[in-house]
Amino acid sequence: MKQRVVIAIALACNPELLIADEPTTALDVTIQAQVLELMRQLKKEFRTSTILITHDLGVVAEMCDKVAIMYCGSIMEYGTLRDIYKNPLHPYTLGLFGSLPDLENDVPRLTPIPGMIPDPTKLPPGCPFEERCSCAIPVCKTARPELRTVEGIHSVRCHLAEVNGR
Repeated sequence: MKQRVVIAIALACNPELLIADEPTTALDVTIQAQVLELMRQLKKEFRTSTILITHDLGVVAEMCDKVAIMYCGSIMEYGTLRDIYKNPLHPYTLGLFGSLPDLENDVPRLTPIPGMIPDPTKLPPGCPFEERCSCAIPVCKTARPELRTVEGIHSVRCHLAEVNGR
């Protein structure tokens, strides 16, 4: 109920943009669905754009048109919901999806992303994901990759995209 009240207060002034940071954290599935439906209805009624910040890829799939996958404060991959879910390109995005249960494939263990997130105050000079990346090449250690457009709005920050000509 508190989350609903906060959302209503946030939308009371009819903002053009609503930023929702983990709006469904610590809610059971039923209440989560109700809060998301309320956000969807209010967004439509007031024609408000929404930036949804969440770790829940299920919520992203249900609520978002465009997705930015972030790691250590940088966008690693950006695109439409379809781009990201049907054609993930960045090793971090692939790792996120690989660490989730899949109802269609029975696997004995999930595949977590190895290693730990680097200290954000001491990021390496190259790709911040390099130490955890199974696809890293030497340039990843020394040069920070640019965000490159692959197709349409689908973009990826990865040296492999440059090497593979994407």
